[in-house]
Amino acid sequence: MKRKRKSPGARSIIDIDRVARDLAELWERLPRGERADMDRSLSAAYPGGFNARDEANALIAMAVRNGPIEDLHAGKHSPLLDDPDLSRITDAEMKALMIHATRMLADLLRLRDREPELYRRWMQSYGIAFCKGWERERE
Repeated sequence: MKRKRKSPGARSIIDIDRVARDLAELWERLPRGERADMDRSLSAAYPGGFNARDEANALIAMAVRNGPIEDLHAGKHSPLLDDPDLSRITDAEMKALMIHATRMLADLLRLRDREPELYRRWMQSYGIAFCKGWERERE
């Protein structure tokens, strides 16, 4: 089943105010011991620490991999895809992918600037959920 696409005229992908409020509220509702446990779990999930590559992986998963490219990726394989001389996506599809990705990244960077700790926890959690098998920075 295909996801409903947002209109290309939409200015923002996520509501930063709502996300910041909801994440802060969820965090505040956790008892202190659970907050500490969660921070330890997030840290343990990233041997050597949550680095720039881990953050980039989470951002790309959110802005690209789990975005409208899923609509293009869904469906049956076509032998036409094996011909490198043929285009795989249209200019309009490429434009929609890039608009979605840059809007999502802009929203996430605004959240990072506004609520750095909430942003960090969200990126770490998202990375655990979606990027576990992805390449990490070599130590």
